[in-house]
Amino acid sequence: MLSLDQLLQILGECSGDEQITAQGEDVLDREFDALGYDSLVLLETSAQLKHRHDIDIPEDVIRDLKTPRAVLEYVNVPASRD
Repeated sequence: MLSLDQLLQILGECSGDEQITAQGEDVLDREFDALGYDSLVLLETSAQLKHRHDIDIPEDVIRDLKTPRAVLEYVNVPASRD
């Protein structure tokens, strides 16, 4: 199960800005673009999730996941993948 902290750490590393981790729960429903993450950061995050946690989020899916909550629900709730 992927935690918010793990996701935020990977996002921070992929973007080069790790300050987002300090915002914690406040970021769950904020859209990635409002957090300063573009599509390239999300694609790299998807690659890192596959590499570190064996979590596969296809490119077309990661583009549709607009918030950290959406990513966590996708990876932590198997029914959401159907």
